[in-house]
Amino acid sequence: MTKTWKLEDAKTQFSQLIREAEHEPQIILRHGKPVAVVSSFPADTVRMSALEALRGDFDFTGLPDDEWLERDRRTEIRDLEW
Repeated sequence: MTKTWKLEDAKTQFSQLIREAEHEPQIILRHGKPVAVVSSFPADTVRMSALEALRGDFDFTGLPDDEWLERDRRTEIRDLEW
């Protein structure tokens, strides 16, 4: 099962986060919402660019529903005047 980390815990226990990410992706939460995934860099992608590696296939089954991916409806988009 993929582990979730509070942002503060991920920062203070970064080495542990990386060790666990070597086995399966780790989800980082900010204010209880997923904001990042830490995953190991596959050894066979050494010759790939980082962007190519990030385009790899990830298994996101078992994660929370896709609703957390939607924009927070409470936040309004405003046009800025320069």
